[in-house]
Amino acid sequence: MELRILAADEEKSMLALYGLMFPPGRYTLTLASSVKDALRLMDSGMYDLLISDLLFPDGTGLELIRRFREQGTGRSILVTGSMPPETLSQLARKEGIIKAFGKPFDLGGLARVVQSLAGA
Repeated sequence: MELRILAADEEKSMLALYGLMFPPGRYTLTLASSVKDALRLMDSGMYDLLISDLLFPDGTGLELIRRFREQGTGRSILVTGSMPPETLSQLARKEGIIKAFGKPFDLGGLARVVQSLAGA
């Protein structure tokens, strides 16, 4: 079974990177460049995993993570910049995020977390 991933980031380069990291066959990847788009996609589909940035021009990744958690369909990973590691860890615990990465982040670490969720 393919892991259904929703990746949300306002940076096109990050969305392109996710496209390279999570190819079809093992993953079904859907991309969103805004909170509005991600919420619409969540309302119309089911995902096993949400990978989200923290800051968007139209809201925050925490809005997405909270909605995703309310739906009870999967787990969340937060990828964000400009936050001290200890603050990021506290936020992850508080919000039920399985892993939080500060930018620039360890691509291999993110890939390993996702692969473990996919049962690899």
